[in-house]
Amino acid sequence: MSGETITHDATARRYSLVIDGTEAYLTYERPAKDRIHITHTIVPDKIGGRGLGKRLVTRAMEDAIAAGDKVSSSCWYATALIEKKPDWTAQLA
Repeated sequence: MSGETITHDATARRYSLVIDGTEAYLTYERPAKDRIHITHTIVPDKIGGRGLGKRLVTRAMEDAIAAGDKVSSSCWYATALIEKKPDWTAQLA
């Protein structure tokens, strides 16, 4: 599982991971230059139960922290993960 690569398309504001031809993805908005707002984390049932959503949120948060961006989320899944990690909650806008 760890061999699959998460790609980030900054223009489309999308992180994605393709498993067996099926894409899991996270989308976000950029309401300000130093802020991201996570809108959706989607993992189709066909590839669910493998921790892919968590991997996508983790990658987005790692990138936000590295860039010094503040984060907000209207995605229930991403919000739940962020609230469990003190270093991530410190990034909340």
